Amino acid sequence: MATDLDAAIRTLLLPVKPGIRDAYGARASEILDAIGVGEAKADWVRLEASAWRKTGAPSPEFAGFVRDLIYSPGSQPPTYMIEPEALGEEATYTHILGQFSTRYFEIHGRIMQEEKVDHEAAMRVLSYAHTMMLMATAGGMTASRIYSILLADGIMISKSWSTPRFILDLCGIKQEVSAADVEAIYIEDKTSEPELLGDLDLQGTVGFLSETCRSFGYADDLAVQLQTLLIEERHTPYLVMLHFQTSLLQIYNHRLTNGYEFSPRGEGVLWLTARYNEAGLNVGLSPFLNNAKSVDTLSAGWASSKKQKERHAARALVDILAELDRLSDPSRAAVGLYLRAALHRIIRVSEDAGGALTASMDPFTPESAQKLLEGVSQGNTGTKGVIEQRLSDCIALHEAGDLTQWRQRGFGDSVFTTNTASRKLGDAELKHINAPLIVAVEAHGGRLTEKYVQDHLFTMANVLPLRAEELEDRAPLTDWCVRLEFHSHAADPGMTTAVEIGGVEVRITYRTYEDLAVIGGADDLTVILSSHFAAPLNQIHIHPDVRQKAREMIA
Repeated sequence: MATDLDAAIRTLLLPVKPGIRDAYGARASEILDAIGVGEAKADWVRLEASAWRKTGAPSPEFAGFVRDLIYSPGSQPPTYMIEPEALGEEATYTHILGQFSTRYFEIHGRIMQEEKVDHEAAMRVLSYAHTMMLMATAGGMTASRIYSILLADGIMISKSWSTPRFILDLCGIKQEVSAADVEAIYIEDKTSEPELLGDLDLQGTVGFLSETCRSFGYADDLAVQLQTLLIEERHTPYLVMLHFQTSLLQIYNHRLTNGYEFSPRGEGVLWLTARYNEAGLNVGLSPFLNNAKSVDTLSAGWASSKKQKERHAARALVDILAELDRLSDPSRAAVGLYLRAALHRIIRVSEDAGGALTASMDPFTPESAQKLLEGVSQGNTGTKGVIEQRLSDCIALHEAGDLTQWRQRGFGDSVFTTNTASRKLGDAELKHINAPLIVAVEAHGGRLTEKYVQDHLFTMANVLPLRAEELEDRAPLTDWCVRLEFHSHAADPGMTTAVEIGGVEVRITYRTYEDLAVIGGADDLTVILSSHFAAPLNQIHIHPDVRQKAREMIA
């Protein structure tokens, strides 16, 4: 291969992967031989390129040369632009590379026209085409995400994300979100809501999401942002905007602060908007159009332009989307899933508030109390531990006797409330008002293992020092005793029965729900079940499936 030919074809700035060396020039020489350019190949390339620059139109021979240099289906390898398989299956990469190679000059002309740039600038943009293709196919990135990532690396491929968008479109890499896509994601998320959020109310959801999403790398103050956006300064159209943007993460790696790449006035947003309006959450007809008309980026500037009553919520929305844009794609998808679960809880509660409570529970009788005990003893209730924990609450209160002799902590807490955050020694605990004694109860659906017990004891080791001053006000720590009781459906044999934590004696007992069923429907238990089981489950934020499960047990 002649060195001058290699230099000549490199000046065309066609996208080519690194490490090709002389193979690229050899391919060019073969193509030129085939079209009858036997001598002065480098000069021919330079002259044809110059003529194209001057006239704006390549000769048929030059167009064919460039097409085949980009992609020669009958050769091995078919292209030096990219590893074809990186773009997908054979049918996919054949289509993409075929479109790009045959439409190269069309795309070049459109870049010049829409970006208002010169010939060389358009060539430089197209020199990144293989990078855009790889990011869009293998990485699932949208045009705005590709644009922002390249820009962050100092690569200015155009003046906006719209240029990589039409380049990808013309190459056959169309990225669209239909109303059917939005509906499918919505239905899947709706099903996931009770699984992800258990029995949390909206205030509890805010704290839980903040703690959970921190483990995904969310570094900003999500609790403050959600408190503003969902509760204190709620502007319902922003909820739809957050819902739609995070739904996109189920399909693409998208730049969420970009509000207009996926037709925010299209059928998908209209379908989602209708769900909010049907639930009694008035969001108008077009949340994006009414709140971010002609706004390409949801930024601090956009938020500052809003009316005072909407400004804080707008800023919270922007801060959430911007923080998500800084996370890895798996982290963004995980956070988005939890955010949409919170939005589904808001939709469901708003919808249910307009009518009678679904599957509401009546006050307990001795007969229904006995049936509940027997029903729970049959096995894990499949309610994320909600039924088990509420029942254990009631049993602990029943067995405590005179409740005026005990200070209560944790009764009625969500199953997702952490013991460390609440400084409690079990799901619920009773601290005697006179004796140095604490009774802690930990409910567990399914089979209890030693590993679970040790994990709980590890948590207790973190909590007890936080309460040392409280306990020592009454007696030395060595005088205190914690009676820790685990309730479960089954337990491994040979479990730990006694430990000492920070000088405090901890005695551990294990009881199955089958053991507890013999308590029966004592009168005081029925009263406790009505107030500490039925009443909490009758709160509107509790998913009706939980109540229905309990009703089936006592039917």
